[in-house]
Amino acid sequence: MDFARKAKWTFFVVTTLFSLVQPLSTNHTSINDTAIEMIHVGLILDAQSWVGKIVDSCISMAISDFYSQNCHYQTKLVVHTRDSGGDPLLLLSQALVLLENFKLDAIIVAENSAGVKILAELGSRVKIPIISLFAAGLSLSSFEYPHLIQIGEDESSRAKAIAAIVEAFSWRSVILIYEDNDSARPILSSMTGFRLDQHVALLTSSTDEEIVEQLMKLMSLQMTVYVVHMSPILASRLFLNAKQLGMLTQGYAWITTDMITNFMNSMDPSVFESMQGVVGFKPHIPASKELRRFAIRWRSKNLNENKNLEEMEMNVYGIWSYDMVWAVATAAERVMTRHPHILHQETRLNMNFTTIRSSESGLVFMDEILQSRFKGISGGFQLTNGRLIPKEIEIVNVFKGDRIIGYWNPENGIASIMKEENHTETNSTSSSKLEGVIWPGGTMNIPKGWSLRGKRLRIGVPVTNQFRELISVVHDPQTNDIIVTGFCVDVFKEAVQSLDYEVHYDFIPFEDANGRMAGSYDDLILQVYHKNYDAVVGDITITSRRFAFVDFTLPFTDLGIGVLVPKIDNDIWVFLKPLCGDLWITVGAFFIFTGVVIWFIERPINEEFQGSPSEQIGMIFWYSFSTLVFSHEKPLSNLSKFVVIIWVFVVLIITSSYTATLASMLTVKQIQLSSRDNDAWVSSDISNFTFETRRRRANHSAEEFADALRRGSKNGGESSIIDEIPNLKVFLAKYPSDYTMIKSKAITGGFGFVFPKRSPLVQDISSAIMRLREEKRLEMMENYWFNSESSFTTLDPESNPNRLNIHSFGGLFLVTGISSISALGVCLFQKRQSIKIHLNSSLDSLKGYFNVKIIGRQKERS
Repeated sequence: MDFARKAKWTFFVVTTLFSLVQPLSTNHTSINDTAIEMIHVGLILDAQSWVGKIVDSCISMAISDFYSQNCHYQTKLVVHTRDSGGDPLLLLSQALVLLENFKLDAIIVAENSAGVKILAELGSRVKIPIISLFAAGLSLSSFEYPHLIQIGEDESSRAKAIAAIVEAFSWRSVILIYEDNDSARPILSSMTGFRLDQHVALLTSSTDEEIVEQLMKLMSLQMTVYVVHMSPILASRLFLNAKQLGMLTQGYAWITTDMITNFMNSMDPSVFESMQGVVGFKPHIPASKELRRFAIRWRSKNLNENKNLEEMEMNVYGIWSYDMVWAVATAAERVMTRHPHILHQETRLNMNFTTIRSSESGLVFMDEILQSRFKGISGGFQLTNGRLIPKEIEIVNVFKGDRIIGYWNPENGIASIMKEENHTETNSTSSSKLEGVIWPGGTMNIPKGWSLRGKRLRIGVPVTNQFRELISVVHDPQTNDIIVTGFCVDVFKEAVQSLDYEVHYDFIPFEDANGRMAGSYDDLILQVYHKNYDAVVGDITITSRRFAFVDFTLPFTDLGIGVLVPKIDNDIWVFLKPLCGDLWITVGAFFIFTGVVIWFIERPINEEFQGSPSEQIGMIFWYSFSTLVFSHEKPLSNLSKFVVIIWVFVVLIITSSYTATLASMLTVKQIQLSSRDNDAWVSSDISNFTFETRRRRANHSAEEFADALRRGSKNGGESSIIDEIPNLKVFLAKYPSDYTMIKSKAITGGFGFVFPKRSPLVQDISSAIMRLREEKRLEMMENYWFNSESSFTTLDPESNPNRLNIHSFGGLFLVTGISSISALGVCLFQKRQSIKIHLNSSLDSLKGYFNVKIIGRQKERS
């Protein structure tokens, strides 16, 4: 009884269990029938680096989030993570191991090293996508490496953004400090658009002593704008040492690339404190609810699971990694849906030392990834030419946090944080578009880009007795002071005083133990090249060959050279040469013709034109020729006045042209006379230029010039002097009446101040010289020292002014001829009318007379 009951209960339990197991078996069968295709992806990163830790956690969250939202997908990414330790060789080794052990469909590289280029080559051979989460050094061409996908800024964009900032703040040049590795070194060749004054390469293994040594070398230079491009770890040590040296104080400017700025919030507080005032660039990620929620989840997850990440902040690399995984997972599903047979194809590629798998689906998979278009947490996700480049760059200023002060993009340049302004302005490089920058030292004053740092400039001056009005050095025997005066010194002092900053300097004579000049002017200039002097002030000629050693300011004197000659002329008939013979005859004929016309009109009504025939002929000549030199008798007839007005105007034009031509001929005559001699005094400072048949001599004083010209070439002197125009102006100030100067071709650059190559003072002093010239203060100083208002003719000494001919005044003669003939015609017409009226009156009178007679006779007869 009990046995039967137990049997029944046993049968019931077994039946129930079987009924429960049967549906499970059926469900398992259906799952096997619709098995999920695993897509194997290799992930190689530096597990100890900040980037590696952030990327690893973000990729893990991306896979979890993607498949929780797409649980019905037939594919699933399986990530195989390997640690490269930051070693390019280990990176390649890990990639080969992954390819050997798994049928990989893609490899993600989460580090920026030279190994990425090797993997790009490997990806082309095994035909699978290689995804680099960083722009690996030099931008690798998508045509050369069709299986490579790069994410992040390229070196060209970095350099253009830096150039925009440099131009916006009007800095002349910068100094680049970069990490000497394959990922950072390529920026050196991309730095265009501005002058790179110097570059310093640091190694990751560099000690603090080596970093300090390099920074102290930079401090000795005048430039104070630094661009830093290196890994965050090395940058942390750099800024800590720079802070201790006082290089993050007022007057300095530091610019960091995205390699540093992207990790700024994760740096040690002491490092962040040392970077106050830094301006940096980082990719712009538009704010969104999805991004904010992801950042909160990421931080919460890693605070619980990974204590090493608790002090780190989410950065752009983690965000891009997240979106990239979604793009790969979506592409894998599309490949499975559209080309299901391809995922199962594979071949083996023999690489001599091992055998690795090669995927036949690589090209299709790569194409699907490149066509990915979706809105991710980074904004609109779209690859262009195998690259994901941020559409806009944030310009941030570090001060108690990093705040956005503006944006930059290749199309519009610098843009304001007010987005609506971007629609009206393009290609802007103005700092006015940026929010106020707080620079190192807590100041808002824009750094000048260079600093003398309290240095007193050692300025060399030539010791010469040639032209003391230009430069003079005198030793005071009582006080033992050195007194430097002259036009050149005054210009320099005025230019320095007009600057908006102080420049301290000392004049140092370039002299030997005997108080004489210690060499030539070229030797003096080389002292600046050899850094014995910081500048040279004096009568230094600007020449092209000297630019190889130093830089010059803008000239503060006239350009070119002049030729000095005595005022001598032996031709007693030179006054006839301005006019050709036919013009002399024509002018004389019109003088007589005009006098005859005036006489004809005035004779009947003006007593001055009456008298004997000889007196009337004299009046004709006297009246017309008197219009040349003095006021003539006032005519009475309006017709005469009209003729005289036209004729006086013609005479004015002819005499003015005659005077100008005669002056030119007399001046050129001096040069032509002097050029017949083979002797000319050529200043030694311009002796490098070609002057045929002329002697070259050392520079001398104005008195020696005058003595040489006074004696002439036939008596052991000189027929002319060839020298710089400022020197000749000094000479003419002392001898204005006996000599003249002709300005020749501008084959020299005038006088300028000498500074070392790339000295920032060159531009500032040049600007000051231009202001002095525009304000006419330079002219006032020149008049004070030269004390001369004399002018000189700007004629080529080899030219010969053309003589004036009748064709030159054909129009004037035509006007005066027509005027005179017209007046004469009107006068004749008036005389005819007067005669006609007189005749009619006489006839009427005669007719009346005869009528009276006839009437009288008739009366007598009656």
